[in-house]
Amino acid sequence: MEEKDMALLDSSRSSTWVDSITERIARLKREIGRGNAVYTAAELEKLQRQLDDYEEMFRVLNQC
Repeated sequence: MEEKDMALLDSSRSSTWVDSITERIARLKREIGRGNAVYTAAELEKLQRQLDDYEEMFRVLNQC
């Protein structure tokens, strides 16, 4: 079984690495693309909500 990206699923996990917005969007898209083979439906929904939020942030920042 393929491993899940737990750092994306659990925001309470501490990480020393910080993604840029574009890196996080790409990472979320990649993980969502792995689909039900790796993630549950609830996890995919959570990842999709995060992706939507980051894409909105990116859109707003690019309007400035």
